[in-house]
Amino acid sequence: MGAVSGAGVVRASLGVLAANEDCGRFTLRNCGDGSQSHLDAPVPAPGDLEIVAVKSVIGRVQSEAVNLAIGVPTVSGAHAMIDLVNGKVMVTDLTSTNGTFIDGEELLPGVPTQLMVGGEVIFGDEFLARYELVETLDEESE
Repeated sequence: MGAVSGAGVVRASLGVLAANEDCGRFTLRNCGDGSQSHLDAPVPAPGDLEIVAVKSVIGRVQSEAVNLAIGVPTVSGAHAMIDLVNGKVMVTDLTSTNGTFIDGEELLPGVPTQLMVGGEVIFGDEFLARYELVETLDEESE
């Protein structure tokens, strides 16, 4: 299961680790404005999501099937899948209620779409679940 580390970063550790150098290491950096006026009740602000598995499922609550949780009611139970394929980050909407968007374009459910480094993905909530993809350096190369 994913674990929360230091600065509110959730690490995806379910599935096969991205040990292949070609996969790289990526983090989804939360860049939403944190507004919660659209919610019925306040929720803890989601943090960054570190992608360390070649396959990750993003959803509202962490479980055996969901290894990256965004605890916001506008995020579906199993919202989207992230695959690391030949150094590319592919995002697939899993028929979510509020949609998944890359750089402002809504994804078609079930269709993998590339998220470029510096690109933005929204998992159903532009205020709390908006993320920018950044490539993180391995500690050895720093």
